[in-house]
Amino acid sequence: MDCMTTVPAAAAGAGGTSGRNHTGYHQMRLPGFAASLLLSLLLTPAAAGGELRFGVAPDDSAWSSSGDRLSCHLSQRIPRFGSARFTSKAGGGFSLSFQLEREPARKRRQARLLAVPPPWRHKTGKVEIAKVTLSTGSTPVTFGRDAALRTLYELEKGMSPRLTFRDWADARDRIVVTLSAVNLLPALRRFQECTAALHPVGFSEVRELEILFDRDSHHLTDKGRAALDRLASYLEVDRSIRHVILNGYTTKSGNRIYNQELVQLRLDRVQEYLMERGVPGELLVAMQREGKKSRRIRIRLQR
Repeated sequence: MDCMTTVPAAAAGAGGTSGRNHTGYHQMRLPGFAASLLLSLLLTPAAAGGELRFGVAPDDSAWSSSGDRLSCHLSQRIPRFGSARFTSKAGGGFSLSFQLEREPARKRRQARLLAVPPPWRHKTGKVEIAKVTLSTGSTPVTFGRDAALRTLYELEKGMSPRLTFRDWADARDRIVVTLSAVNLLPALRRFQECTAALHPVGFSEVRELEILFDRDSHHLTDKGRAALDRLASYLEVDRSIRHVILNGYTTKSGNRIYNQELVQLRLDRVQEYLMERGVPGELLVAMQREGKKSRRIRIRLQR
């Protein structure tokens, strides 16, 4: 059985053409096997004409989803290059990163992220998503929430996001990294389900807290209890926390012994409250320090 496929004008040759459309592509009738082979050659990684291309052939396109209550991931592996990963984090963070499985980036380059229509949708225009300066290392680029969401929306519409930049050797070649939307939806549904179950509080919101007390009091205020409730809830799901460090501050003014006793009562009250909320006592490390931050207990999480 014959099928229709779209090939570049240079590949079409002199025979078998049916006219040029406005994108510079010819329509050509090929046997089904040949058409599939040609489409695979067009979409798989290749190096030619000063361009090094990395991508996924439609038949090999696969997306994976993983995560827990702290972070969710939606990824596609890009052969010979690495992978692209969408990450949704507890507390609302959302990003898209490109990770290398080859030599790490050693030079900073300007990069461009586009959404490009597949060959069979040649009348659809490209969408400019973002421009960025790549970093060095194994994760040379991470796009923030807006660019990551736009990229995911374009994938859902069947577009092919494309990252382009100059090579890290001498910038002579153009690197083109293309994602495929094929087989996205099942993994995307799992990713969305994982995201919906994320904990409402993220690490950045509780990594450092201050519990303020009224003057000459060691009783928790409503605001202090609410902050400790958020912390205890977060510690239920993040098992990577090794220590919860509690610092109480004494001042040189006034009665030194009274100040030390008051600070200790405040430290004890915070520890008791956290343990009442299920925080293991062995995580808690309390200490007194001299400083200007009197009337408060500073809490810091340590991984």
